[in-house]
Amino acid sequence: MPRMAAREEDGGEDPWLRLRPVEPSPAQCCGGGCSPCVFDLYHRDLARWEAARASGDEALLRGDRPQSGPSPLSTETFSAFLITDVHRLTPDTYRVRFALPGHGQLGLRPGQHLVLRARVGDLDIQRAYTPISPANASGYFEVLIKCYPAGLMSRHVESWKAGDTALWRGPFGSFSYQPNQYGELLMLASGTGLAPMVPILQSITDNADDETFVTLVGCFRTFEGIYLKAFLQEQARFWNVRTFFVLSQESAPEQLPWSYQEKTRFGRLAQELVGELVASCRRKPFALVCGSAQFTQDVAACLRGAGLEEEDYFLF
Repeated sequence: MPRMAAREEDGGEDPWLRLRPVEPSPAQCCGGGCSPCVFDLYHRDLARWEAARASGDEALLRGDRPQSGPSPLSTETFSAFLITDVHRLTPDTYRVRFALPGHGQLGLRPGQHLVLRARVGDLDIQRAYTPISPANASGYFEVLIKCYPAGLMSRHVESWKAGDTALWRGPFGSFSYQPNQYGELLMLASGTGLAPMVPILQSITDNADDETFVTLVGCFRTFEGIYLKAFLQEQARFWNVRTFFVLSQESAPEQLPWSYQEKTRFGRLAQELVGELVASCRRKPFALVCGSAQFTQDVAACLRGAGLEEEDYFLF
């Protein structure tokens, strides 16, 4: 006799109700378009629970899948990763390193993202972040996280220290970069929207056979607020990479280091500048855009105004 059927003979409250999966709250969805989403997993588990209850067999509730490779990641279940370093880049932005067991690799394609889960007070929340470490990094991965004064996940991240653990699942993301797939990539990033551009850019410069041109435009408030300056300076030395910056709260080029003066604009990334960038590309560009929802929407409109079609850009 199945175990649950035997329990029900004892009478009392239906024990199956205690095993029914709990529907996620809206706060548990990261909004990153993950597949499967937390709501997809809920409906899967609910169907599994209904089938198990109908047959009276609790064993049907277990649907664990063995890992198909060395990566400890799963798109369906969260795994705990050890935090080995928390580095504060700016007053509100952190670069955090996580250990991978056995010097393994995450197995992400450049540009894919992960989902972070945390319990803050009575809320179970989830947010999407893109690792900035190289796709082939062994034994670790790194993420860039900006914290906000009223952010629930921010409160959790600001409490992190080396030795803590964090829960991640993934990978997710529909953009898949292939070497020499495009003549030129025009990367338009605002703030931490730089994150998905970093592993894509590094995969190009690490591959001597990849002749893709890259024009990377980073939009920040101030010069001091530019993330990963050393990395971007190093990448700009490659023959096929150009970097530009747009600073919204600066206005004096003479106050910038000389190496930044000629490649920095002031104000915001608007139609005229986007048109200039598209026209200056050495080959027909495919644009990658990442930033706030408003930034992404505005830049997409500018790209269309510059003559690009929807199939000529990807919005993270």
